[in-house]
Amino acid sequence: MIIKEAKIGKFGKLENVQYQFSPQINVIYGENESGKSTLMQFLKAMLFGLEKTRVRKTLDTYNKYEPWDTPAYFYGSMIFETGNQEFLLERNFYHKEQRARLVNVRDGEELSVEYGDLDMLLGNVSAAAYENTCCIGQEQLLPGCELGVLLEDERSNLAQTGSGAFQLSEALQELDQKRKNEEKKRKELEQQRLSKIHQLEVKQQVLEQNVSELKAQKSRQSTQQDTMQEQVMQAQQAMEALLGRYQSVSQQEQKFQKAVMQQQVAWEQLEQERARRGLAREQSERECVRRREQLEWERSESADRQKTGESAGFSPLLLIGVAGLILAPILRASIDGFQRIAPILNVVCIILILAGLISAYNKNKKKKGDELTYDNHKERNSSEYEHGQNDLEQWKVQSVELEQKKIILEQQLSQIQDEKNDLENQLRELKNQRKSLQLQSARQEGSGDQLQNQIQEKEVELENLSEQTVELQLETREEQEVRSDCEALELAAETMSRLASGMSKTLERTIEKEMSEILAQVTGDIHGHMHMTDSKSIVLSEQMKKRAPEAYSQGTMQQAYFSYRMAAGKLLTKEEPLPFLLDETFASYDEMRLRQTLRWLAKQENQIFLFSCRDTEIRLLQEEGIPFQEIYL
Repeated sequence: MIIKEAKIGKFGKLENVQYQFSPQINVIYGENESGKSTLMQFLKAMLFGLEKTRVRKTLDTYNKYEPWDTPAYFYGSMIFETGNQEFLLERNFYHKEQRARLVNVRDGEELSVEYGDLDMLLGNVSAAAYENTCCIGQEQLLPGCELGVLLEDERSNLAQTGSGAFQLSEALQELDQKRKNEEKKRKELEQQRLSKIHQLEVKQQVLEQNVSELKAQKSRQSTQQDTMQEQVMQAQQAMEALLGRYQSVSQQEQKFQKAVMQQQVAWEQLEQERARRGLAREQSERECVRRREQLEWERSESADRQKTGESAGFSPLLLIGVAGLILAPILRASIDGFQRIAPILNVVCIILILAGLISAYNKNKKKKGDELTYDNHKERNSSEYEHGQNDLEQWKVQSVELEQKKIILEQQLSQIQDEKNDLENQLRELKNQRKSLQLQSARQEGSGDQLQNQIQEKEVELENLSEQTVELQLETREEQEVRSDCEALELAAETMSRLASGMSKTLERTIEKEMSEILAQVTGDIHGHMHMTDSKSIVLSEQMKKRAPEAYSQGTMQQAYFSYRMAAGKLLTKEEPLPFLLDETFASYDEMRLRQTLRWLAKQENQIFLFSCRDTEIRLLQEEGIPFQEIYL
């Protein structure tokens, strides 16, 4: 990979600058605080991005190089070449608007940084691997602990062999991938089966809960139905009791109605009889009055006759007879021939006198009889009036008694009718209550049948689910086939891993050989034997003794770790040679070892960036005739 050009909008103190780079060695020279480390961090950030940490107590790279005045203009671009293709990479580092754009310059195709196209162009090298090998900044003389982990992973899984000549590695990788795919497929099938089992178990739990709830509901419903039936029976018994009482009251009502009617008839008859007798009495009274008036009139007439000279004992015939007897002698003396008729005349006069006496006697007798009759009639009228008055009073008393008795009977009848109405209302209410309870009982019975049907259906469904669950407990035929494939692939991988077990030592020896050769070239064969420990640290071996680099001078220690980084970098980044970013890496080197280091760097296929505040590197490169490009900041 070759970085050809870099444009910085704003990054730290660098603003609106553009740099062209050589494909070999580039020496970025400048005084302190001229921006050398800033440029190196920019190049690394363009390759691997720049994230803002959430820890505010430490000053991370993002906060260190974020423009303090205009943080939104935190961006830049880079043109690099890899695989004979040229690409444009643009980044905006501002954490609120982070974005990256990767374009193939030749055909204009836009790639996706988010989906790993840039990682693929970088050989899938992680930022940690790059920072621990090819990128050495100030105060980063020792590699981080990540390097040992990376090498351990590399050694353990044999994902990369370092030379590409081992077909066994590719076969192991392919077998492992197939095994993983088959295992993933098996797990997916198992997960599907377990998911179905879980779903069935959940359904079973839900159904069991539903069945339990339905049974509880049915039990409650049965209890309610029994209670309702008992209430219906109680209502029926109460109705029967009320009906007996109602019939008794109805009989009493009929009896009292009959008694009231009898009293009414008796009273009406009494009133009619009293009215009839009153009318007869009135007629008798009128007759008595008339007769009394007539007697009074006759008495008054008799009194008038007495006043007019008509004696009660005299009669005109008597007067005529007496007068004839008196006048007969006179007439006999004075009148001739009278003597012949005188006896006849005397007889006539005597007859007249007798007739007058008889008439007077009859008149007196009649008068006395009339007076007696008047007195008797008056007495009788008085007696009849008194008797009528007594009868009327007696009839009146009887009428009042009958009316009072009728009123009492009517009151009793009214009470009985009120009681009957109350009983009718109670019977009506009990009938409605019984009807309502019967309807509810019928509904409860129908609902109970429905619940029983639901319970039976759900129990059948539970049995089916149980059978399905039992069937799913066993692996399916497809799972068994996949498991067999996984076991076969695992057996093949184990067999090949046993064959590859020696390759791990080969890898370790390869790194040890590579870093020993680098250290020998840097130190002029003074130090050349380096070994890796089990913890992936390094030791120098001299005269049958092994010592850590910290046991030597500062320069030798830095040179040992430099050799370790470079050897590991070749192993971890061999798919795509990445640029070396070396910031003040050789500050503790003497000129001889620096010269030898520059010679080694010149032989590498990687693009080299040397950041220095001294001109020593420039002078030595010129003296050695090594081509380079100088960029002065």
